[in-house]
Amino acid sequence: MMDSLRNFLYGPYGIILIIILVLPFVFLGTSSLGTGFSGSFGSINGEDVSEIDMQIASSSAIQRFKRLYGEDFDFDSLDNDFKTEAIKQELIIQKVLLSEARELGFVNDNTVNSVKKNIMQSPIFQLDGVFSEDLYEAQVNSNGYTKEGYIDVMTNLSAGDLYRSSLNVVDFVLENEKKNLINLLETSADINFIKISFDGLKKEIVNSPDELKQYYNQNEILFFSEEERNFQYFIIDQSSYIENIEIPFDYLQNAYNNYLENFNEEAQIRISHIMIEKNNYDSRDIALDSIKNIENLLSEGNEFFEIAKQYSEDIVTKDSGGDLEFFEKDIFPIEFDEAIEDLDLNEISEIVELADSFHIIKVTEKNIQTPLPKDQITNELEANLIETESYALMQDDVLVIEDLISKGISLDQISKDMSKEIFVSEFFTKNNFDFDINSSELKDFVFSDMISTDEANLINLEDRLIVVSINEVINPSLNSFEQSKNEVSELLSESKTKEKISLLNNEINSFLTKDEKNKFTDSYNYVTDESYVDVKRYSSLLPREILIDIFENSSESSLSSEARNGDKYLIDIIKFNKPSDEIIENLMNEYDSYNKEIIINNMSQIVNEDIFQNASVNLKEFIL
Repeated sequence: MMDSLRNFLYGPYGIILIIILVLPFVFLGTSSLGTGFSGSFGSINGEDVSEIDMQIASSSAIQRFKRLYGEDFDFDSLDNDFKTEAIKQELIIQKVLLSEARELGFVNDNTVNSVKKNIMQSPIFQLDGVFSEDLYEAQVNSNGYTKEGYIDVMTNLSAGDLYRSSLNVVDFVLENEKKNLINLLETSADINFIKISFDGLKKEIVNSPDELKQYYNQNEILFFSEEERNFQYFIIDQSSYIENIEIPFDYLQNAYNNYLENFNEEAQIRISHIMIEKNNYDSRDIALDSIKNIENLLSEGNEFFEIAKQYSEDIVTKDSGGDLEFFEKDIFPIEFDEAIEDLDLNEISEIVELADSFHIIKVTEKNIQTPLPKDQITNELEANLIETESYALMQDDVLVIEDLISKGISLDQISKDMSKEIFVSEFFTKNNFDFDINSSELKDFVFSDMISTDEANLINLEDRLIVVSINEVINPSLNSFEQSKNEVSELLSESKTKEKISLLNNEINSFLTKDEKNKFTDSYNYVTDESYVDVKRYSSLLPREILIDIFENSSESSLSSEARNGDKYLIDIIKFNKPSDEIIENLMNEYDSYNKEIIINNMSQIVNEDIFQNASVNLKEFIL
């Protein structure tokens, strides 16, 4: 629903992905995290925080940093306090989503059934590609869960994710959710405020030559130049190895012949089914009568899709017309294989009986697989072989270079051994590293305090590598007063402005009457006295930080607030105006057709303070 939440959560995963991502962490262990987790860790929004929650939050934190800084990022290298805070943030995300999901009805039978289906399809719980209940039970029991308890855990995760997805797509399917949104967005405030303009005051500041010189002398540390460094380097590019690689024609021909020999001309078949579960009936015969009645309806020309939605007892697939997707051997019972063996497209099977259920199956898609053209196979194979071989050749050179670096060989000598031309960069500062290759690792190396000049290093840039050493360092030095004069004037003016605003703020707070305030505001060009009526949370009339401060107040009050640009606001909140039930009802249809991007923008401004900042967090201390 909102960009800030989307950024905070780094996008939706979907139920299947949650199951796939979480299970390995749960069943392969998290010992590498070095966490001291045990028992209960408190609660967030009334949701208990368990050991598995900590494991998942830890894994999420690690993955989040890897997405930001690359797969090689070492989470353990971070300060323990920082890691702890990162994990706490993930826990809050996890539990806030769950509590909101519960309140809005995302924890339901459909969620449970989707989780069950995904568990059955997870390779972790399969033997030879087929779901094994015994393996499933053994796995979850070994981690301290019953079969049912583990489904509950996964259901909570999936519900939270569904809620997150609903926020991202702005799909308001629940009346209460829509009403809460309207109430939130349509609440407004009537305010009076005095504004002291930072830039307006600053323009009136006059600095004498003596003041400038004095400020310079007293704050010399502010006017030192930045350290500058340049470096020498050469690049190893995988593409440079390609031109020397040639794949023999005979090899490609033999590969294609082998492809043809192993090609199996089978049809890809997609099926749908209607299921009657025997346990839902008093006897097998009654269940059989039920499926026969459905068979009669189909023979009368009724649409399979609609009949499945109405009568099928497979709650996982009935809403999709019984769709089981593409048929795969060893996934479905052998009786299914036999039933569809001779069916053409859109044909319907006879009744199929299994131990616990009856089924009617329809073939909905049928695609005959044919061999791909020779050129396509050989071209793809050749490209893959060249890619593999060029990478291998490059890695051979990398191993040589790494060995030379480990022996302390200089960059100059390494370049000669590898027949590579050395280049020298221009000078950069740490805050102005505008090199052609945008690499944080390269920048960190160049400006490392632990690296000496001429010490070589190899930095991986995916399809290429750079071998680099620091060439020259220019140490910081004090800029002269004349060199720094403009900066001195700017900093002094800002300092004076902040000091003056503080004094004016105190003066305003001492006024008792409206006349005193009016006289004060009339005395300064940079001070204004204004009143706004019906200001909403997402208004463009005031800076966002000012609006946050206003709407964080639960009642009418006076407050002092500062904008990011330094402007000072002294605000009297006259009243809050909540929309009536009638107004909310009148706006329901309007919000249905309301531009989704506008809703996203509006909600992005308030989600953090209204959902996450107000979360009830009661966490025990834990040790990393």
